[in-house]
Amino acid sequence: MPPQASRKVIFDTNVYICAIRGGAASREYELLLASLPSTYLCSVVSSELYVGALDSRGTRLIRGFVSRSENVGRIVTPTHGSWNEAGRILAEMGRREPKYKSMFATLLNDALIAVCALQVGARVCTRNEEDFEGIRRYKRFDLEVIGGSLRSENYPSS
Repeated sequence: MPPQASRKVIFDTNVYICAIRGGAASREYELLLASLPSTYLCSVVSSELYVGALDSRGTRLIRGFVSRSENVGRIVTPTHGSWNEAGRILAEMGRREPKYKSMFATLLNDALIAVCALQVGARVCTRNEEDFEGIRRYKRFDLEVIGGSLRSENYPSS
């Protein structure tokens, strides 16, 4: 089910990757297309997409998508305060749930995505339920989980 049409949404990297891999017939592709008028691109997500581009075709695809998002003014970048808030969230998670300490490297980007969503009043839409629900215990934000849960060790991007 697509996020509410009038509601801003930031998609996590894994949704874009599933759409790219699955093509136009995939559920994720349809979701991205249906949500386009209210979609914002987090610069953390665009960075992760570039890191994961396997060839020049992938890089061109991402470059085109990012430039279109830039042209319509729908890029959300973490502010200095957002970086600090993400650090505070992770520190609290580590104090209360030490199992997360070993996951800080991967959780930092997810925390930044969540805080960026708060900057613009958007919902985070992801397939990564476990990590975002963990972050959500320390910072409230709107979250929509699609499909099945993805564990970070099974899916390289956030």
